[in-house]
Amino acid sequence: MGALRLSFVPWGLPVLAGVYFVAGKLGLTLAFVHASATAVWPPTGIALAAALLLGYRVWPALFLGAFLVNVTTEGSVWTSLGIASGNTLEGLLGAFLVTRFAGGRNVFGRARDILVFAALAGLLGTAVSATIGVTSLALGGYASWGRFGAIWLTWWLGDVAGALVVAPALILWSTDRTVRLTGARAMELALLLGSVAVVGLAVFGGLGSAWVRDYPLEFLCIPLLILAAFRFGLREAATCVVLLSVIATWGTLRGAGPFVWDTQNESLLLLQAFMGTIAMMTLLLAAVVAERGRAEEALARAASIVEFSDDAIIAKTLDGMIVSWNAGAERLYGYSAREVVGRWPIALIIPHEHWDELSMILERLKRGERVDHYETGYETVQMTRDGRRIDVSVTLSPIRDPGGQIVGVSSIARDITHRKRAEAAVRERDALRFVASLAAAAAHEINNPLAVVVGQAQLLAEEVDAARRRRIEEILEATRRIQAAVDQLKRINRLELMDAPQPVPEMLDLEKSSSESYRPRGSTPT
Repeated sequence: MGALRLSFVPWGLPVLAGVYFVAGKLGLTLAFVHASATAVWPPTGIALAAALLLGYRVWPALFLGAFLVNVTTEGSVWTSLGIASGNTLEGLLGAFLVTRFAGGRNVFGRARDILVFAALAGLLGTAVSATIGVTSLALGGYASWGRFGAIWLTWWLGDVAGALVVAPALILWSTDRTVRLTGARAMELALLLGSVAVVGLAVFGGLGSAWVRDYPLEFLCIPLLILAAFRFGLREAATCVVLLSVIATWGTLRGAGPFVWDTQNESLLLLQAFMGTIAMMTLLLAAVVAERGRAEEALARAASIVEFSDDAIIAKTLDGMIVSWNAGAERLYGYSAREVVGRWPIALIIPHEHWDELSMILERLKRGERVDHYETGYETVQMTRDGRRIDVSVTLSPIRDPGGQIVGVSSIARDITHRKRAEAAVRERDALRFVASLAAAAAHEINNPLAVVVGQAQLLAEEVDAARRRRIEEILEATRRIQAAVDQLKRINRLELMDAPQPVPEMLDLEKSSSESYRPRGSTPT
């Protein structure tokens, strides 16, 4: 959304001052209680919108425009300077208060901020201008102190209407100037604006038969403004309010409509009070509708994330009853949402020996106890519909009601069966690597004393008779087998996991190495 941008050099400030001047002169054509006080004062809305959108640096343009309006109307240069100071301060103070307390140029995004805008910029800020302006006139001798209250009320109410009716339309159109309308939508908007114009003319302009003019039918305007708020939003609703206000002002000045009173000034005061009120009600309704739309979009996004997540996301009450079951849970556990939601507790997928893992957390939450985050994430085993047991990683989160009370628990479960298998394979691989390194080290350690045994046995064979020599030969044969096994161990540099058992060398086969063919001659089986 692009905000309105004015070039301050060389023509931005003069243009703003000119717009302010023209709007001010138009407003003062309706000054009935005093030449400088009118119940219709659009420059307040222009000044407030300019200060909010462009910043406080627009003050020279506001001051110049206000000064020219008043110095060419009535009063001296000094009273015009005082009135211009009040008008400028009104816009800057309103913009400061709205920026500080109501979100600045985004003030119309929330109903709460609109109420703050109406109170601070619409009622409080405008009182500054009315007070400074009327006081300047009274001190300069251009207004009597006895009429201070009447002039002040007219001044203030005119500024209030400018802030509440004109400023919102300018701000909303400046912050979002894009028009995204299909042909049907454009036709609907045209019909809406036309209907507002027709109803405005009928209620305030005297359009229709004589009996229409005799009844207070201003309530007929409300349904169209409600329709604008619901169907099109803040910007178009504010536009409808401005259109209705222009028609109502024109009709009231002609002596038609429900707000015609003894004098034209009283009629305009009543009308402005009505328009300011209806403007705020329309904007509040449009803001609530917009907030609801944003909330529904956020909920739809969250629901889409939950529904299409690969993880199983399950919500249950503190009693364990399942209240939500996404598509990920259907794929992981094999149960459809229709089968389990509101019908089965979460124990359906938890083996009996693991039930305490969740039940203890649920019981603590039910009692209102605090559960730390490290207690709500764990790995466990759960069951599918076909009875398979799967390894899952579970994360629990409390579900709170609008009052902050915990009313349930949401769990996110992820299948980690493959990860567990991979971890087991890694552990076996590490164990086998350790065995391989241990075997190589043992081979080196065995080789040295084995060489000594072989050498000593060979020397001993030369010193004994034939019968004992045969026994020594058996010893040497056994040592050669040991030597061969040691040579095999020395050549091991890695061990790999195999899906099927591979043939083991005969000399390393424990069953064969203890069989008859490898027993020393003359030995007997045990």
